[in-house]
Amino acid sequence: MAEKSGTVETHGHVRRERLLHRLDHAGRVVVITAEQGAGKTDLMSQWLSQQRTPAFAWVGLDAGASVPRAFWLRLLQALSAARPEAFAPLANDYMSGRVPSEEAPALLLSASMRDPLPVTLVIDDLHFAPDELQDQLVSLLRRSPNLRLLAASRSRTRFETPVTAAGLAVTTLHAEELAFTRHEIASAATTLPYRLSEPEISALRRTTRGHPLAVRLALSVMANLSRSGARRPGSDEVARGVEAMLAGFAPEFRTPQDRELALTASLVPEIDAALAEQLGGASTWSELERFDALELGRLTLQHGRPVFRLHTLVAGALRPRALSELPSERVAEVRHLAFTHLYEHADPIDMLELLVDGNMDRAIFPHFVRNYSEISLKRSRELISVAESISPERQAREGTIPIMIAVALSEHSLVPTPRMRDLLEVGMPALEHRATEASGAAGLLLLLARFAGLRVSRAYEAAADAGEQFLRQGELASPSWRSGMNAARLQIIVTELLAARIPRVLALAEGLADDTHPGRQAHMHSVLAFAYARIGDLRAARRELGAVDPSQAGWRESTHSIGWHLASALRASSLGHHDQAFEALSAVAPRMDDSELWPAIVWTRGKARLVADQAALGYQELESALAARERLPLSAGWTEELQTLRGEFLLATGDLVGARAALAHGGDGASSRLARARLAILASQPTEALVHLDAFDAGARRADPDHAAAQQAEARDSETPASAPFPAQVAQSQLLRAAIYARQGNTECATSLATGALLTLDRLDNRLPLLWIPAAELALIRSLVPADVWRMPPGSPFVGDDVVLEQLSKREALVLLELARGGSIDDIAGDLHVSSNTIKTQTRSIYKKLKVSSRTEALARARQMGLV
Repeated sequence: MAEKSGTVETHGHVRRERLLHRLDHAGRVVVITAEQGAGKTDLMSQWLSQQRTPAFAWVGLDAGASVPRAFWLRLLQALSAARPEAFAPLANDYMSGRVPSEEAPALLLSASMRDPLPVTLVIDDLHFAPDELQDQLVSLLRRSPNLRLLAASRSRTRFETPVTAAGLAVTTLHAEELAFTRHEIASAATTLPYRLSEPEISALRRTTRGHPLAVRLALSVMANLSRSGARRPGSDEVARGVEAMLAGFAPEFRTPQDRELALTASLVPEIDAALAEQLGGASTWSELERFDALELGRLTLQHGRPVFRLHTLVAGALRPRALSELPSERVAEVRHLAFTHLYEHADPIDMLELLVDGNMDRAIFPHFVRNYSEISLKRSRELISVAESISPERQAREGTIPIMIAVALSEHSLVPTPRMRDLLEVGMPALEHRATEASGAAGLLLLLARFAGLRVSRAYEAAADAGEQFLRQGELASPSWRSGMNAARLQIIVTELLAARIPRVLALAEGLADDTHPGRQAHMHSVLAFAYARIGDLRAARRELGAVDPSQAGWRESTHSIGWHLASALRASSLGHHDQAFEALSAVAPRMDDSELWPAIVWTRGKARLVADQAALGYQELESALAARERLPLSAGWTEELQTLRGEFLLATGDLVGARAALAHGGDGASSRLARARLAILASQPTEALVHLDAFDAGARRADPDHAAAQQAEARDSETPASAPFPAQVAQSQLLRAAIYARQGNTECATSLATGALLTLDRLDNRLPLLWIPAAELALIRSLVPADVWRMPPGSPFVGDDVVLEQLSKREALVLLELARGGSIDDIAGDLHVSSNTIKTQTRSIYKKLKVSSRTEALARARQMGLV
């Protein structure tokens, strides 16, 4: 025990935290099954070293433990050392010969049942115990609740049979789970005289498959080649050195047929029964089962089907021999057959390596597209490592490969890096060249690659247009082909969101209604929840929020959940639950520096501040957020929305002059027109407000599909315009127009507009637009509509002045300008050719309309309202 668990913390030692966590939360029986050098014993030692109780019995087996007498002797000796008061008498009787080996299991069970304390039995190399002894051990564990087992084996154990595994709730770890992660490889590489770069770590993981012993051997090769740090060996040099070291793990074979089958198996990541028959005939699968028994590889279940995989060290030793000994035609045939049979089931990165090694370049980008949901974010570095091994000539000839690499790199950088730009400069022209001769599915994939390149360059509007072109032309493709492009459709939808083209998001999402991929489903519901919340349809947003299970592991922290959090915040704000809104926003605030959705986060937080009557704080947060992210990509649509939000903050704080300047941007979107209309109302300029509302209505008519169809020269080639006003915005426009009409005495029209708007908001389950109506106007509207139609806003209304000021006459506006120039009453009278008393009367009227009592106050109010 001291030898195994005493000294595990050494230089270059890899702490297996993720696996230790699994062991800590495992059941009573844990079995680690993997080939030699996979790190089984090291993992058990690490786990034991952090346990506080000493009740552990370590048993190391070897060939001598295959007989019952020796097997039970070793178990009893280890248990006696761990719990002498419970097991020493039995161990002494057994060693003296008074207890026969066939009675040992029953007596051991009795002793453990009498022992009040639990004990963990740790067995290393359990594969040396034959099946009959393992069955007796299974029976012992079934009947003794005080015994726990942690075992390591090179071959499958009796604990892994379905009935036993279910009955004992066995936790199993296999070689794939023991493989080093990139972080663990970096920890192991601290023994080198130089620091490994990210590409070097990725390349090392690819070369060794993360196998702990292979990694150690590779690091040894690198250390020797570096000449104590005097030079840095290249990746090809390291690969050759590792290949030479692994050559010693090549097994001997009984027959030439066995050797050829093993060489063939080394060329592919895995073999199922159908592929085995294609590779060698009907008996090939039984031969692979024999390889499993010989511990050359392992049979396992993948996606419900049995597959065979050579052990990592064996495959690494045989692969170079396969490439040199098998005919090149046979190597190409094996790889092509493997990809054809396995691409729907095997690991996507393994399949990518198969395509790269087999020079099947035209299939690489389609494979990437079909598996984007699995590769994106978590495995993009692995893709980069594999794809960058492709020669520059192959990359330039294909065009889609450098774009694929750029897409993977963009997962880790919001701003296009020089490397990403270089890749696009190679890939995009190649696409244009190939497009002249490509058609059908190949032509569609080139369109999709063009979309991907534009998305990487953060040209969101152009990328969205290219994506829609791909979708329109793909409508004629087969249903199965279109379903394979679902990940691409989702990315096009996200791009529409990044371009602030929300109506297109909703229109394109209908094409994903039948997508069954669980990850994409949750992501799509998250995007739709925010899209509906953004257009003000909080009833639909609630439906999309409810379609996601937020308790699923890692959901709340994932990138895909950002829209879900933003929609939750807007819905909470609408209900007046401000604390809940800011709690939802706190989950995504840290993502503003690494997510393309950062403008949506900033915008949503700003709206929540307005609703919570925290406009001053919201304005400060907005300015700070924009200043800190001035280099981050931002579409024209979101730029206008954030500029308009700045104006809304200034309106809410009463700074009409600042608001007028902020809203003077050139955008003519619906949000901008409505904000300008509110500014005009607050400045007692109803005529100007109606001009903005008329422009808003004109935009709504142009966005109407029927109107767009009539105006074919201006219409987009789609049913839903990108800039259509939202239903909640239309209701807000109706409320503002109703308030103006009511002030002008047209109460009948005002009542009709206000009633319709309130009914629309009720249908949308959204009371937020009521907050954007100035307080005086909102009070007037309430007096007009029936009581059963009226809905209270979720907080303090958009305040402005307590009452709307009367509009100045043309003559009064002229006098006001003269007052601003500093002229006296007599001077103004002389300039305007009227009496001084007339100017005094008009001045008093100006004071009354502006609700002030002096020239100073009048000029301050006039500047605030933009009158001077």
